[in-house]
Amino acid sequence: MRFTVLGSGTSVPDAARGPAGFLVEHGGVRWLADAGSGTLGRCARAGVDPRDLDGVVFSHHHPDHCADLVPLLFSMRVGPPPRTLDLPIVAGEGFGTFFSGLQGVYGKWIQPGRGKAVLTELSRSEPAQHDLGGGLVLRTRPANHAAAALHLRFEAGGVSVTFSGDTGPSEALVELAQGTDLLVCECAGTDEHPVRGHLSPKDVAALVRGANPGAVWLTHLYPNVDPGEALRVVASAGRPVRHARDLDRFDPIRARSPWSLA
Repeated sequence: MRFTVLGSGTSVPDAARGPAGFLVEHGGVRWLADAGSGTLGRCARAGVDPRDLDGVVFSHHHPDHCADLVPLLFSMRVGPPPRTLDLPIVAGEGFGTFFSGLQGVYGKWIQPGRGKAVLTELSRSEPAQHDLGGGLVLRTRPANHAAAALHLRFEAGGVSVTFSGDTGPSEALVELAQGTDLLVCECAGTDEHPVRGHLSPKDVAALVRGANPGAVWLTHLYPNVDPGEALRVVASAGRPVRHARDLDRFDPIRARSPWSLA
């Protein structure tokens, strides 16, 4: 498995960090996980033409996590050449209503070439699992955030990467992230001024103590969050921690190390 950060930022424009987006590759398949604005360009910079993706997974449908869905589908339609395969989209229950709204606005222009967008909605009331092909499996739990929000855990070849998505404190995330090789975790609030539906550094530290991941990459820090203080607090949980950066690549199978940047 290779896991590439395509966006480590927030909804606030930043020259170095785009909104949420990740590329997950294993066994010849390539899936996008979230698609905030600018994700497609960074996917190309990572060496993958977004039009050739095997599918897209969404943690939820706030704009900073899905704004590039429309450009992705449009690019698959116009090519050249137009895409010939269906595009699987996997998301939480309720995403279909959102996607139907997009279809109502854009019509045929977001039909991916000669194929079609095939949506699978995963349960928000219980744990779910979905086969992404190539030996790559997605496991999810409902997140403490917006409607349709999910935590995502990707597993292949005995290793795993867990992405918190946007969330407040969540026992479901502690359970899902148990022993994961890499926890990619949002840290959008401060301990002094917590944000509803998001995690503060102390929240992340508590999560790490409960889940015992191999390593932690912090992401989705808003400008009022002190990066150094966030690292200090989360590091107190006793696991290696660093800030995720756009185009960082995690390759646990090749290196057997949570600090491998390919």
